[in-house]
Amino acid sequence: MPDPDRVNILLVDDQPAKLLSYEVILSILGENLIKANSAREALEHLLKTEVAVILLDVSMPELDGFELATMIREHPRFQKTAIIFVSAIQITELDSLRGYEAGAVDYVPVPVVPEVLRAKVRIFSELYRKTRQLERLNAELEQRVAERTAALEASAARLQESEQRRSLALAAGQMGSWDWDPRTGEVVWDSGQCRIFGVDPAEFKPTFESVKPFIQTDDLTRIEALMTAGLPASGTFQTEVRIIRPDGDVRWCICAGAVTSDPEGPQPRSLDGVVRVSGVTIDITGRKRAEEALRFLNEQLEHRIDERTRERETALAQLFEAQKIDTIGQLTGGVAHDFNNLLMAVLGSLELLKKRLPAEDARSQRLIDNAVQGAERGAALTQRLLAFARRQELKPESIDVGGLVSGMEDLLTRAIGPGISLSKDLPADLPLVRADGNQLELAILNLAVNARDAMPSGGALSVVGREHRTLPNDPATPRELPASAYVRLEVSDTGIGMDEATLARATEPFFTTKGPGKGTGLGLSMVQGLAAQSGGAMTVVSEPGRGTKVVLWLPQAEPEQAGAAEPDSGQASRDAASVSHQLTVLVVDDDLLVSAGTAAMLEDLGHRVIEANSGAEALDTLAEQGQAVDVVITDHAMPGMTGLELARRIRDAHPTLPVILASGYTDMQDLAAYGDVPRLAKPFRQSELAAVLPAARDRRAPEFRPGELASSG
Repeated sequence: MPDPDRVNILLVDDQPAKLLSYEVILSILGENLIKANSAREALEHLLKTEVAVILLDVSMPELDGFELATMIREHPRFQKTAIIFVSAIQITELDSLRGYEAGAVDYVPVPVVPEVLRAKVRIFSELYRKTRQLERLNAELEQRVAERTAALEASAARLQESEQRRSLALAAGQMGSWDWDPRTGEVVWDSGQCRIFGVDPAEFKPTFESVKPFIQTDDLTRIEALMTAGLPASGTFQTEVRIIRPDGDVRWCICAGAVTSDPEGPQPRSLDGVVRVSGVTIDITGRKRAEEALRFLNEQLEHRIDERTRERETALAQLFEAQKIDTIGQLTGGVAHDFNNLLMAVLGSLELLKKRLPAEDARSQRLIDNAVQGAERGAALTQRLLAFARRQELKPESIDVGGLVSGMEDLLTRAIGPGISLSKDLPADLPLVRADGNQLELAILNLAVNARDAMPSGGALSVVGREHRTLPNDPATPRELPASAYVRLEVSDTGIGMDEATLARATEPFFTTKGPGKGTGLGLSMVQGLAAQSGGAMTVVSEPGRGTKVVLWLPQAEPEQAGAAEPDSGQASRDAASVSHQLTVLVVDDDLLVSAGTAAMLEDLGHRVIEANSGAEALDTLAEQGQAVDVVITDHAMPGMTGLELARRIRDAHPTLPVILASGYTDMQDLAAYGDVPRLAKPFRQSELAAVLPAARDRRAPEFRPGELASSG
């Protein structure tokens, strides 16, 4: 029997292989996946099935994705169905606008990142599911209200019928009637009146004074005021009273009476001249309780509607923030890729130019060094951009925390502004830590920006580092940390601080105390995630008016890790020398500047270079002179065929030919898909290029895992 909570996801693509890859990626979600090979088949499925999300290829025969999306949106049933475009071609701004006008809610570029695709589809599936659940709950609630209302109406009808029968009985003088003579104080009740008051007619003698204790105090005061201040000119009156029975039960009643006056006496404006007051008492407790129940149900309904509305608004706000972060990430990643290509050409050319300058030309050497430093700063900036966009793979390395903080001191100073002082206490002998340097920089910058926002009137920000060796059950360390050697990095401010309720939620994703548009609520959660992924932890201590202290516990680098040296400029010659013979290298890059710069560095290392500007051209070259090529260095992000796809094609045709993948930005979070493909991160130095080339001696082609290239077609 199908699970009613599972939603239907329609996958539309004219290529069965891509449909299969999408099915593999999305099967983890546990939803119903429906595949369609054409627009016609997709429309047939839509007319038969309720669909939560449509994953739609842009380029298809018959109808392309834009036309199909327009047709889907024209149908009333699918005007709010989430449509995600998948495109293997470069999407221009006009294409994006056209897609959004056609009804798309998002774009996913190819190669598809499985986590990103799953996250996007999961968000829209959950939104669809929550919407349907809310609709079902509303329908059930409306049904229950209708049933309760019908029950109350039936109860009111029965009460009315009962009152009609009672009126007939009272007309005969047999139920709930009473009579009072103000002159003598005599009171006469019938059996119905005694039953209403819950007294035994044989034992209870009604008088005005004996009846008073049965009437609620406020109601008794009103009745006495009515009798003493004056009776209605019509001679009749009616009022509601609450009667408290001897057993404590409270009954709501209507007392209606008629005044009989002395014909020869004054008009009955008071008790003077009144000879008799006769009336009936009607028990309306059932109606009152029904009204209370209906009022309670209405309040409950309003409360539940408010809760559901708040939940939906919260979900929509989180969805908006997720989409905003993803959009910023895609834009940042694309800019970083292009910038890295430019830096690749600049750094390679500068490095080769420096080697050709006379050693005695100190001024030119200094100018070249300045240019290289500027380009390296640009490369570091792109790494920060990629870290911010979360498009950079996590690369743990041995980090000097003191040097890292000192290197970003100017950035921190600009981030916190002139009204906040910055102090550091980072001992020179502080051990190295094992973490991703770019991510750690971003984490410290996030903490500094949070501290700045907590000190609107200025204050002080301090960064303190200490070595700490934990012991089992150490109360001074987080419980989740195993006993080991750590570095405690404390970032403290003198800001407004947080109360207990805010502190408890401070690391929740999307939780923020800043105004709309001033914060995503992801800063602390990203810092906490970095600490956890690095094998450490994060703690936050804060009090209102006393500031906030965030402590990062980072594992110390092992001795062999701390002693690992970075490749230097002299390494290039040593690595080049380790290659016993000249290599023939096929360089594949669609950027002519990058291709030329890489070729120049390889030739300077003594190798022979063949250049190709696309994957197809590279395959043609290998078909002509494949036996003469020793190694292939290819860019990843190329039109028509990605570097990873090219590596797969080379493996099929030339199983022993090694491939090196170079890219300034690779939109692949699942690094397992790379298999054994060596990688170079742009911009790379000649020393890094020389260090990776010895892999050509092994003559081993890359190994790929099944289904790993589903996102690269």
